[in-house]
Amino acid sequence: MLWYKAWLETRWRFTFLIGSILVVWLMLLWLPSLSSVPASRQWVGLQLGSVLLYMFAAIYLAGGGINSQTLYAVTSGFHGSMLFTLSLPVSRRRLLFVRAGLGAILTCSLVVCMAGYILFRRAEPVGALQSLADIARAVVCTMAVYALSVLLACVLDEMWQFMGACLIWFAVFLLGSRFAPVARFSPIRGMSLSSHPHSSATPWAAVITSAAVCVIFTCSSILILRRKEY
Repeated sequence: MLWYKAWLETRWRFTFLIGSILVVWLMLLWLPSLSSVPASRQWVGLQLGSVLLYMFAAIYLAGGGINSQTLYAVTSGFHGSMLFTLSLPVSRRRLLFVRAGLGAILTCSLVVCMAGYILFRRAEPVGALQSLADIARAVVCTMAVYALSVLLACVLDEMWQFMGACLIWFAVFLLGSRFAPVARFSPIRGMSLSSHPHSSATPWAAVITSAAVCVIFTCSSILILRRKEY
């Protein structure tokens, strides 16, 4: 029942996200000006768009911890179903795992489909194992963005959670563009499939950092929810 309830509260977000991606993709296919753009520039644009898509999906599908926001106004408080959720004979840790787990599954499925499409469009031939490694790297790094969004959702309302996550990762991007050590460990670098394996090595530092961030933020979310009063 917990998984079904989480799906009922998440399905409209996922449907809106998929619909928006399809609309943008169809609009790009119908633009006649794209046919004159070199393939290399199309590849760069596809990479930038995919990274933004991964981050938006991770932030948007992170939900509100075990909080259910109202549908008509993000600042008007919690949905009435939240009290029913908290009254269920389950631990808050399990509630968080179910809600965050469903959003993570949906986010990972979106990343896998998009990354597979990008690798299919790559001009240079790439082996199956390398493609799977690239997709796994994109998934792990995207989960770092997702874990931070879940942590913010445990302490902030939905609107502030979304804005706060966007501001934090925008700051990480700016710092990465100015300081090489930040860019080396940034999950944003690990999401991109454009550079490896032709012009740089696999960004293992970003992958390891993303995995560590996922564990730390998930544990922090559990500790916060176990002590939070509603």
